[in-house]
Amino acid sequence: MFKERIKSHHRSKLFESVSASENELFDALEQPAKDSDCVIYLHVPFCDNICSFCSMMRSKLGDELDEYAKFLVRQIKDYGEMPYFDTKSVKSIYFGGGTPSVFSETHFEKVLGALHKNFKIADDCEISVETTLHNLDTQKALALQSFGVNRFSIGVQTFSRQGRALLNRVHKPARAIERLKDLREKFEGMLCCDIIYNFPNESVEEAITDANYVNELGLDSASFYSLMFFDGSELSKKIDTSYYDLPTDKKLHHAFAEALLGSGNFEVLELTKLTRKGRDNYGYIKLSHKGTDVLPIGNGAGGHVAGFGIYGVSGHKMISRTNERESAYGVLCSLFQYPIVNLNALKDGLSASVYDEVLQKLKEFESRGLLELKDGKSVLNLDGIFWGNNINEEIANIMKKDFV
Repeated sequence: MFKERIKSHHRSKLFESVSASENELFDALEQPAKDSDCVIYLHVPFCDNICSFCSMMRSKLGDELDEYAKFLVRQIKDYGEMPYFDTKSVKSIYFGGGTPSVFSETHFEKVLGALHKNFKIADDCEISVETTLHNLDTQKALALQSFGVNRFSIGVQTFSRQGRALLNRVHKPARAIERLKDLREKFEGMLCCDIIYNFPNESVEEAITDANYVNELGLDSASFYSLMFFDGSELSKKIDTSYYDLPTDKKLHHAFAEALLGSGNFEVLELTKLTRKGRDNYGYIKLSHKGTDVLPIGNGAGGHVAGFGIYGVSGHKMISRTNERESAYGVLCSLFQYPIVNLNALKDGLSASVYDEVLQKLKEFESRGLLELKDGKSVLNLDGIFWGNNINEEIANIMKKDFV
């Protein structure tokens, strides 16, 4: 098969970034947008408990939250007054971090109030907040629900006692289960979770138990990831990564996925996400993959609007011009983050020769037992999902020929 498994989706840039000024960006935003959909991403780079596996942009919580909320509101107002957004309908708002739920109810009320005042928020807008269990009690969840929040992404990671200790989770398993039960009983929106598997000494039984709790607690989706050791994280400094072996990774992946899929309640949404049927649609990532504008708000937030890439850092913006060819390439690559790929969508976006080369590669993967080509679609099986990022990389390297 493959010698090494690629665990996450990272596509190399085809072109060098071309820097642009804030004046150029705001000049472009003086013009009405040509399309209507929009996503807003807000980054809250603070945590009150640093996860042992994390290397994201975040800092231990101090007394900065009031000022940071005011900073987000100022950015929201600055962007909201631009004509570009007059015709935009915001379909998804995503609070990422860090741990956004370190914000108080008052902070959320001010920030969400500013968003509603300055942008056209769609009636069916998905409003997501990343959180941990220890700083999301039912009272806060219901308060945020009253402000329009309808989706929580909860960093559960595992229900295993030894796994939670290793990953620096606050609650013991029984307390985590109790909190989730209470949230499920009272919160009307989506309760989604992150699960990490293949931590040192994890058993197949522990992986299956995690899946069973996701199902039994009525959670709406599970993003599940094989443990990765990021430079700068606590785990990268103290764990000998030689414990990792590919057969165990695959065994634990399949055990978790098969337990949820075998329940009949879940289906595969993308390579690392299983969703309860008829519930979580994960609009934020789906819209992003389609190339929809993602307006970034806050330090550590990245996105792209009106032909410009934007990344917020230390109260300032790093701005570059986006390349339309590279953006189109990114949209095609994102098709392979899903278990089913419509081949006509590929054919429409590629030259005949490159499409034929992609098709031959897919037939090769079919012969290796990773997918099935039928009815004009490429359909991954569970082995194909496990190797999905490897498949994506090989296909992306072929498609690249049409864009460089």
